Amino acid sequence: MIIKTSIYKKVESFVKRQWSQKKVWSNYENDSSRMHIENRWIKVSTSIDSMENVHYDADIHYEIINNHVELHFEEINDNKIQILIDYLQEQTETDNQYIWKNSYWKTSCKYVEKIIEWEDMLDKLKKVVEYFDNLFVNYHEKHKTDNISIPIDGNIPLPEHSIDLFTLKLEDIYKRNLTIPDYQRIYCWDEKNVKCLLDDLLAHAERYSDQPIPYRLGTIILHWHDQSYNIIDGQQRLVTLSLILHELGVETCLLDQEIRSSEARNYIGYNKFLVGDYIGKHISNPELFRTNLLNNIEFSVLILKSASIDLAYTFFSNENSRGVALSDYDLLKAHHLRFIPETYEQQSRKAADTWNRMIKRGKNNLTKDETIPDYERTLDTYIYHLRQWMQMADGKTAENDRHVKHEYEAAPIMDDVPPFGEQFFFNEPIQGGTHFFSFVEIHLAKYHRFIQTKAYLSIHNKLGSNGSILWYKNIIEALLFAYYEKFEEHCLADASILIARVLLQNRYNTDRAQRHSIYKAISESGIVLMINKATSPTFFLAELYNIIRDYPQKYLQEMKPIQRAMRSSVLAIKKDLNDIIHVELIKNMKV
Repeated sequence: MIIKTSIYKKVESFVKRQWSQKKVWSNYENDSSRMHIENRWIKVSTSIDSMENVHYDADIHYEIINNHVELHFEEINDNKIQILIDYLQEQTETDNQYIWKNSYWKTSCKYVEKIIEWEDMLDKLKKVVEYFDNLFVNYHEKHKTDNISIPIDGNIPLPEHSIDLFTLKLEDIYKRNLTIPDYQRIYCWDEKNVKCLLDDLLAHAERYSDQPIPYRLGTIILHWHDQSYNIIDGQQRLVTLSLILHELGVETCLLDQEIRSSEARNYIGYNKFLVGDYIGKHISNPELFRTNLLNNIEFSVLILKSASIDLAYTFFSNENSRGVALSDYDLLKAHHLRFIPETYEQQSRKAADTWNRMIKRGKNNLTKDETIPDYERTLDTYIYHLRQWMQMADGKTAENDRHVKHEYEAAPIMDDVPPFGEQFFFNEPIQGGTHFFSFVEIHLAKYHRFIQTKAYLSIHNKLGSNGSILWYKNIIEALLFAYYEKFEEHCLADASILIARVLLQNRYNTDRAQRHSIYKAISESGIVLMINKATSPTFFLAELYNIIRDYPQKYLQEMKPIQRAMRSSVLAIKKDLNDIIHVELIKNMKV
């Protein structure tokens, strides 16, 4: 059937009666045109423009051509539309009435029944339009999200201290007037970084789809300056998250900023495409995913009010990144830097730099045998438990319970009475600020001298590190470290044998060792209190020896294999230290 002006007018009139909002147009002006019949067409707009609030006009349309009604997608380089096409092809793949065809510039779907005459044309057009318009509606309902904007909240309290540390949800971060300062490097996350972040976010959302479980996405550092929050650390993550939210219908203040770098604009443009493609292919419920992001993503946010940008960079190293929560040692650094007056910037910088070097050195010196950094062994394995035992507490800990942070936070003081008289004993109250950093530095130096002693090396090397024996070894070393801090190497070998003998007796009395029970028994034994009150090694050694000599004898045939194994280790230690044991009673003592 030849498409002429009269046919076009009939189609246009029909379309306006059926669908008043649709457009109709053709590619010829009159019937005298010499245009070949194969090239004549009539186009009708789809409903997708109004649903997506984007005007594709002739790029997406129904078309009457070559005696068929077709749906056309022409010259569109739009990821959203490609996702729509995939959806339509999936919905029609079992329907033999429709045939899809793809070329480098067009994707089309043809209704296979041929048009016979103009009334038949209108029937077929109505059938195709209603069929696909319904699919458009279904697609839109499935993928729609109501556009929202996260406005800057001017009522958020301003920072009170030179350093404040908060745990904030993603939405609460964007409510601040965030800015990217000129001195920051450009936005430059590549495809690998973006997809890795998306994979992590999706994995968490799917795992906790029905639970409000927070996902900690590392640390962000903001600098309050000139009525805005300059992003010191976290720009790459925050900009990428803004791109993700933008695709989900959420606008943030970050994407409103002027981006001067053409390279950064290229990264943003490409990552917009990546994000759209990923969400279209992997996110079945965009609205639920959006809610999960806004409500469940959390950051540790350090807000600085110092006027010095250089100082801001010293507070945290950039090692905290995607998905890495702040450790107790990160939190302690921020906590105690708050106690250093803002005017003492040199002190703050020195304290932060020294702390950063300590953490880096401790991690770099890890080996196959020494898997715990020296600062952690000093403050957690040793001193934390010693401080707990001084209070007759068992020092029970659980994973991620922040016990180190709580133990070493600044002790309360009376503002009217200044603190004084610190001697850096392991059990003294923690004074906020530079005192704490000195406290750690002094005890870490003592730890490094302690681990060079023959007594420590013998215990550390001859006691195993598997199962319950590691608990006993850590306790013996912790108690011996308390002794060393007070008396250094004077009778250190004697003290090590007596302490080891006490722990061996606990092993004799226990068929099945449990960490909590062992630590509780040591707390109740009062050994650390004996060390603390002794003014000379002789008092401590005598008091502990008198306890040990009353222990009932344990015969080998009564021992379980694991008890005999620990006894053999203690005998080996005693033999190894025999030449430096001063007290004959201890040298001849049976174990």
